[in-house]
Amino acid sequence: MSMTYSDLQLEVSRRATRNQGGDQYTDAIKNVINSSLFRICREALWRQLRRKDVIRTATSYTTGSGSATATTSSTTVTVAGATFLTDDVQIDRRVKVSGDSRYFYIRQVTGETSFVMDYSYEAATTTAATYEILPQSEYNLPIQCGHRMFMYHEDYGYPLKMNYMVDQDFFMRYRAGRHLTEKNVPTVYRMWGENMAIKDVLTPTSMSVFSSDANDTTNDITIFGIADGYPESETIRVNGASVVTGTTTFSSVDRIVKNSSTNGRVSVTASGNTSTVYAVLPKGDITSGIQYKKIQIYPLPTRAFDLHIQYYKEPYRLVNDNDIHELGQEFDEAIILLSVAKITAETHQTEAAGFLALYADELKSLKKTNVDKIDHFPTLRSPYGNNNAFMPGVVDYNQFGSYYGRSSRY
Repeated sequence: MSMTYSDLQLEVSRRATRNQGGDQYTDAIKNVINSSLFRICREALWRQLRRKDVIRTATSYTTGSGSATATTSSTTVTVAGATFLTDDVQIDRRVKVSGDSRYFYIRQVTGETSFVMDYSYEAATTTAATYEILPQSEYNLPIQCGHRMFMYHEDYGYPLKMNYMVDQDFFMRYRAGRHLTEKNVPTVYRMWGENMAIKDVLTPTSMSVFSSDANDTTNDITIFGIADGYPESETIRVNGASVVTGTTTFSSVDRIVKNSSTNGRVSVTASGNTSTVYAVLPKGDITSGIQYKKIQIYPLPTRAFDLHIQYYKEPYRLVNDNDIHELGQEFDEAIILLSVAKITAETHQTEAAGFLALYADELKSLKKTNVDKIDHFPTLRSPYGNNNAFMPGVVDYNQFGSYYGRSSRY
């Protein structure tokens, strides 16, 4: 069984041969153990950190089409019979409204039956317009998903690995007549961003917080985002399971942190609406919150299906004395040796070098039995390369295994 966080602290302190005590020394040991854990996790594709998950794509939304009200010179569209909030329609999706030749972006979802576009509708006022909200292109990767990952889907009837594309290539494609509004089977993706919000704010709103544990009554939650076009932050005190609402109206949220350990999970929602969750802070002392990496896929999916994600997760920080790291007991010694090397390096360079050599030897041994050797893995490349070229109707056939399938599909 792996050593607990408390056990690791005692062993690092013993080997560092420092007869020191007090919170300052204890905190230093805690920090160096966590930094060593993170460093070791970056050293190789450890089998213990491999995970898989799925993302369900969202296709076109047309509920109530034919009964949409669009007004000349107005950005607001109302659709009788639509249920935008219930169906989780997100902002920044493209929308086409009959009568106007342009594609718009949804900037706000103001209710179950209404949304606000980025530009005004320029055709004649109508109460019977047809509309289509195009398929969703942006998605969250799984929680703690590291940068080492790949995606595939089976919408063709076989596993098709999607190609990672750098931003320059992603947008250079459209100079050849391709458009972000193209709908087909997705074949490529790009990294889109990263923040602590599960989803964007649908319409400017104040934020509410509450905990899953009634005993959380002294914790402060600080929300960072944009209000009235300017960077803003607000701190809200948790009151157990009771909903507490702030006074700042945020149009977007980037970061949410808490100032101390909590017994339960803290949810951050739209004002008084506990079903519209923008962020969740885990229980314990994970004060920095959870980061959500974003991706954008292309072309837009013509139907809903699963994107399969295989990735290597980023480890959680050890916090409580009884916490156990995720790598397993074989890695205890490596964590201890690297931690001791870092501490002793402050005063004894020669001694630190000895521990570092022991760590390198231990790491070499671990790689012989714990490194994952997957059969296909994407690599980054230079912008404007030709390896990811694609055309409508022609799909790259990069798949699992050595000789699986033809090189292309027409």
